[in-house]
Amino acid sequence: MKPDEVKVKDIMTKDVIAVHPDDTISKAISKMQEHGFHELPVVDQKNNLLGFVNYRTLIRRKSISLFSHVETVMVKPPTVEPDDTVVDAVKKMVDAGFRSLPVVESKKVVGIISRSDVMRLVPKMKDVASIPVEDVMTSEPLVVEEDSPVEYAVDIMKKISELSVPVVDKNRHLSGIVHMRDISRAVWRVKDRASLGELAGEKEKKIVYVKEVMSPPVYVQEDAVLKDAVEKMIEFKSSICCVINDKNEPIGVISQRDVMEAVIRKGSQEGVFVQITGLEMDDPEPYMVIYEMVEAFLKKINKFKEFRPQLLTFHVEVHHVSGESEEIKYSVRARFTTDRKLFFAKSYDWNIYRAFRDVLDTLERNVKKEREKLQEFRRVTL
Repeated sequence: MKPDEVKVKDIMTKDVIAVHPDDTISKAISKMQEHGFHELPVVDQKNNLLGFVNYRTLIRRKSISLFSHVETVMVKPPTVEPDDTVVDAVKKMVDAGFRSLPVVESKKVVGIISRSDVMRLVPKMKDVASIPVEDVMTSEPLVVEEDSPVEYAVDIMKKISELSVPVVDKNRHLSGIVHMRDISRAVWRVKDRASLGELAGEKEKKIVYVKEVMSPPVYVQEDAVLKDAVEKMIEFKSSICCVINDKNEPIGVISQRDVMEAVIRKGSQEGVFVQITGLEMDDPEPYMVIYEMVEAFLKKINKFKEFRPQLLTFHVEVHHVSGESEEIKYSVRARFTTDRKLFFAKSYDWNIYRAFRDVLDTLERNVKKEREKLQEFRRVTL
């Protein structure tokens, strides 16, 4: 089975769990927790789509009342139709940063297609299922220690745009995974109550530690293939799977997003899928300059016939550095997928353009090195 042979209607969930615009945020969170969803469609009485409410929007709010109406936090999602291909749906999910999308027909919600729906399909896709985990995983993963407050875990989730983080003990051995669903009740507070962890009637806030809410570890060995990791994620209802070495140390993480990108890689597509997340600017000029830089980079890589570009994603973080005058510093993490190998690069700079230039130059150097290794191997073996 190939990814672009499957239609959305073949795997979508038809029993849609939704909320109404005048429902409270508390009710929406309860539904998400009850059903294990990260997002819910917001519909009117005729089942017409109005928007989406999701964890990502909620955790980015500094303060929020659980009794506010859903309409105050809902966002507008992209939509798909029943006859769209799964690959098209996955591209939209990845591009928009959503974990599910509403399936709409004549403005009415007729289903939901989620990462979980696609995940269940992956073991049947031979080309995707057989990919080695080292070709998919994110190396040098960020982790949180058991004795860290849950606030720290939430900060890491924001930083990497994920809703789960590996947990390690004092020896850096994998001991669990903390999911946003595990700590969500401790994150959102009712208006006029004190900050995270405070109990009603207490004058001092209670610190909640990661080890109190974490789930058992989900992992595979470094010689596993993607099917192994996906089956573990499905079995334990986890959005990530750790890759460990023989010392039980996490050396990589595979997220649902990584699996979605693998599906895109194996689906037929024209051109290179490029995405930038975390860069929130109203001025379009920076985006235009950055995409010009990306286009020049891809032209150079296209000359290397041994490595065909497929996916290029960037995640930007903005750091406010306090001093005599508060300044902004940018960190950029890049992930470049080719048909042969996965490349990573990162940079940290006061100038956003220099940061992007640095990661693109690093990626180009790394591709050249791999190309030289491949050419040398061919010379030796011929």
